[in-house]
Amino acid sequence: MYEFEREFQAVLLNLHKISALKHLVLIGSWVLPVYAYIFKMPLASFTTSDIDFSVIRPHDRAIKSNPSVHNILVEIGYMPHFSLLTRSEKYIPALDNPEKKLSIEFLCEFGRVAHEPYRIKGLAITATPVKFQKILHENVAVLNYRGVPVTVPKPAFWAAHKIAISQLRLGKNAKLKMSKDLDTAKMVVGFLGADPVLKAAYFYRGKFVILFEKGWKAYKKRFSDQVV
Repeated sequence: MYEFEREFQAVLLNLHKISALKHLVLIGSWVLPVYAYIFKMPLASFTTSDIDFSVIRPHDRAIKSNPSVHNILVEIGYMPHFSLLTRSEKYIPALDNPEKKLSIEFLCEFGRVAHEPYRIKGLAITATPVKFQKILHENVAVLNYRGVPVTVPKPAFWAAHKIAISQLRLGKNAKLKMSKDLDTAKMVVGFLGADPVLKAAYFYRGKFVILFEKGWKAYKKRFSDQVV
């Protein structure tokens, strides 16, 4: 992870320079270095190479950056990769930039407007709708990470969300992905304690809490000697 952190910082800095970060919430496991830097949270290594952002109000016509997110990512060494199966878009290292190792993906809340991959003209990117992004959007803080203001979910809500979505993993790698979700959530639960994470989860109702409760059972089983 540490060898990739400089590349991660460069992505954030370049998005900040074009005023794109104000439209984005950093939501994936790369929030952990931000938490560690701001809150002095102990940080173990993690294995993901994906930087995930969630777009706030993707249907808002006022969303734009200058230059576009697409243009700046291409300029600094990434290229868009489209999935013919899902129609989703991810930015991966360009062929002539082998020193790049990370990929960047944009998500948004699933809803009436964005119920399939959604093109955001002002950013020139496509965001993939995923349920329960709204929970992260509603509980954010802007943290100054190495001179860059980054919007991230509050740690307790991020951990609760990770535990809940671990139960939505599908496919042949579902168990591995679920384990990674729980392992990264553990870094925050271990730092905050269980109570703030449980309180964050139970602030909501419905399917999210049902998923969280299933995920929390899996979490307790996985870390049975460490849950307080």
